Amino acid sequence: LAVLSAFAGVASAQSSVTMYGIIDMNLQRNDPKAANQPSTTGVNSGHQSGSRWGIRGSEDLGGGLSAVFTLEGGYSGDTGQQGQGALFGRQVWAGLRGGFGTVALGRFATFSSGTGSFDMFGATDPFLTGFGISSLGSTFSSAGALRLNNGALWQSPNWGGFRLGAGYSFNAAAAEAAGSNANNKVIFTGANYTGGPLFVAVTYDSVDVANVAQDQKHIQVGATFDLKFVKLHAGYAKEDNVVGGALASPAGSPSAFAATGSQVGEDATAFMVGVTVPLGSAALLASYQKRDGDRVQLTPTTFDERDRRVWSVGATYSLSRRTNLYTSYADSDGSNTINNNNSFDTKQITLGVRHQF
Repeated sequence: LAVLSAFAGVASAQSSVTMYGIIDMNLQRNDPKAANQPSTTGVNSGHQSGSRWGIRGSEDLGGGLSAVFTLEGGYSGDTGQQGQGALFGRQVWAGLRGGFGTVALGRFATFSSGTGSFDMFGATDPFLTGFGISSLGSTFSSAGALRLNNGALWQSPNWGGFRLGAGYSFNAAAAEAAGSNANNKVIFTGANYTGGPLFVAVTYDSVDVANVAQDQKHIQVGATFDLKFVKLHAGYAKEDNVVGGALASPAGSPSAFAATGSQVGEDATAFMVGVTVPLGSAALLASYQKRDGDRVQLTPTTFDERDRRVWSVGATYSLSRRTNLYTSYADSDGSNTINNNNSFDTKQITLGVRHQF
């Protein structure tokens, strides 16, 4: 019996499946700046982090090789509805992991997205691309939880502090369609480095949008420097021919590459500076970000120019390893075309609790 028990222990150690998730609930007030626009106050879900549940697993195949998978779906804790329009809308992928890194197929967030199993950029934001309109995704299109369908990727292991990634989506927004110009095909790459107090990340996303002449391109560069008593954050983005993206929703667009047809894209640049101040079980967060969109002509008589400025402060307090309280305040100014827009020209204050399981 002792021998059989030993073999059983080895067998169970070779394969594992874990259920995990986050439930994030808050009280929030949104106050549009336009005249005579009503404010809204109520219970919301997923402010610091999107509420989610998931299953991840691995099987040891021997020789340092493992089969790995993740299935993850979002949900709204205030209504019980599923998020991202699908059961596993946040990510669902399977692959192999070994000394070469990870190779995966499925739906996942890009290296630039600030979320998901393969994120390489989110740490540049003091708010970790969360906290509603405080998120870096308010001004950086790719950092707005950009997710792709029909993807294949490779991400390296950690090589002396360096990590690389490259991937391709055969159609980012939907199932693949017949025809050479019927799909939104995406190339996405990333690299980062961690050494001592320094963290640096660079990402590049390029999409051949169906029936649009110009490719859409996003470059993001970010860094942090940890002085122990304060961590400094900075980021810069340059975007070409963007349709949708960071100005498509209050906290970024997970479908920045979903546009098709003859829509006119805009070029834009954005930057962010911020700090994280650790205070024992608490942390103070602050950032300022600005997006400058070029003026584009839509028709002979109409123009579009979308500029946005967001400043934010926040705080977290850990009650345990898994549970924390948080609060944040963000002030967003939309200029030119999006002036007096309730989504972009607004103030937001939130108080919440997050539990990770």
